[in-house]
Amino acid sequence: MLTLFINYITAIAFVALTLDIIFQISHVIKRKSSRDISISGCLVRSTAIIIFGIKFLLINDPWLIIGQSVFGVLFLTYFILVLSYRK
Repeated sequence: MLTLFINYITAIAFVALTLDIIFQISHVIKRKSSRDISISGCLVRSTAIIIFGIKFLLINDPWLIIGQSVFGVLFLTYFILVLSYRK
């Protein structure tokens, strides 16, 4: 029962993170600028995504791996946009 609860909460967390990145991507595209976004902050987040991805692969939890993969791809898209709209 506790495992099921934790799985649902984890899914909700990944949905929240994904929606946040989608809103950030939309914001950068609308403004056509990323001047106020910290590149070092993006690098720290990228490092965390990689570390969590490795951890999820090691514990072999398919749902965490899928969630992290989706989030990682969206964050990579966001990071590329940040770099390309840098002025």
